[in-house]
Amino acid sequence: MTAYELALSILRSGPVTALARRLSRGRLRILAYHGVPDPDRFAEQMEYLAGNYAPVGEGDVVAALAGVSELPDGAAWVTFDDGDPSVVANGLPTLVRLGIPATMFVCPGLIESGEPFWWRVTDHAPERALAACRAAGVTVTGADPTATLKLVDDERRRQVVAELLGELDGLEGSAPPDWRQLDDGELDRWLGAGMALGNHSWDHPCLDRCSPAEQVDQVRRADEWLTVCLGAPPRSFAYPNGNFSEVVDGELRALSYDVGLLYDNRLTDLDSLPSLQLSRLMLEADQPAARLVGVLSGAQPAIRRFLGGPRGR
Repeated sequence: MTAYELALSILRSGPVTALARRLSRGRLRILAYHGVPDPDRFAEQMEYLAGNYAPVGEGDVVAALAGVSELPDGAAWVTFDDGDPSVVANGLPTLVRLGIPATMFVCPGLIESGEPFWWRVTDHAPERALAACRAAGVTVTGADPTATLKLVDDERRRQVVAELLGELDGLEGSAPPDWRQLDDGELDRWLGAGMALGNHSWDHPCLDRCSPAEQVDQVRRADEWLTVCLGAPPRSFAYPNGNFSEVVDGELRALSYDVGLLYDNRLTDLDSLPSLQLSRLMLEADQPAARLVGVLSGAQPAIRRFLGGPRGR
């Protein structure tokens, strides 16, 4: 067991998490998930959440920010980034059963597209991706092509991914069979269950690596699509990869967004944070419920930042 893992195990102990929760009274927990690969583990997590905290939805948070109402003690808002189909297939039944509201942040440019998320392409074939990076003149500093491409300008990132995807398409059996995106039927199921949708950009670039014009276009195109889909303008935005941008912040203000979410693994204090820069807690849906205990208390995220634990997407 590493020092990092040992510290986390200690912080997940009952006395420590109880103390951390007392010290964080009044803070909002915004959980940031991606897919739901393990429905049983996710159900365990949500059962713990429903039994020990107060699940709230997007509307509750917006009302609290506007001063219309107050959030209950132990308020927790469940969110999902990217719009992975597994959220609807494996996560929605549990959310409905337990009465937990949730928001899924989607990239409209990928819905029904048949085009995989770009990082799935690079993660699937890392050696080929690194070779493609070098061929495009991208400086490679490690063995992770996805991390490398998050640091280059968006035009070159798109070039590398397109070339890699074309190469993989020409190799029989090289691509996983389940790279599909959310479809309209699944979207209808999510909304029909009373869940919320938010803006996650048009097709998930790292916005701070895009030109100012492209950043605005990414937000506006997704906003227009969601407005038609929802019959009203979306109220919340989650930064892809958590990368904040002053340009995007200005555009969100111009479009009258109520909430903007980061991916910084912190509890949220609505009284001290700008409404368009709220913090979220990282969690994977296939982890045991014991992991959620430490995350919700605020103890585990604190030590994870201090010890430099891995950062999620």
